Amino acid sequence: MDKYNVIKAILSGTVAAISAKLGILGPMLLALTGVMIVDYITGMLASKKENNISSRVGMWGIVKKLLYIVVVGVGMLMDWLILTTAESMGVHIPLATFFGLLVAVWLIINELISILENLTRMEIPMPGFLLTVVQHFKVAVESKGDEQAGNMDDKSEGE
Repeated sequence: MDKYNVIKAILSGTVAAISAKLGILGPMLLALTGVMIVDYITGMLASKKENNISSRVGMWGIVKKLLYIVVVGVGMLMDWLILTTAESMGVHIPLATFFGLLVAVWLIINELISILENLTRMEIPMPGFLLTVVQHFKVAVESKGDEQAGNMDDKSEGE
């Protein structure tokens, strides 16, 4: 096997192992990466159209998007802590991820709203219901997260 095939095999194996470990979170992280890139590009295009391009604002946009990874990481760490603790106590939780997935979905929706706002700044016509639907979905995701956090508060108060 030549060097090129070895590299491909190692890369394929690594991606497969990560995908198996992340489960549904893997595609969500890919989607998050995609919408972050599209949001950045549409934001830059809208700023260019408005003659308002700033390298400082653009750099902060990149930093902010990189910090989204930290936020998803915190959600994933919470999942790991809860699952590990539950397992050590003999409690089986059928989910592999919850908070990491919820955070990723929330960020994807946030980016979709930003993309739609950027397109509006560029005077791209779009149906009014689209932004409304995306915003309602964001509220639904936030409600689910708040509900789970409330359930944890109720359990800790009962102890």
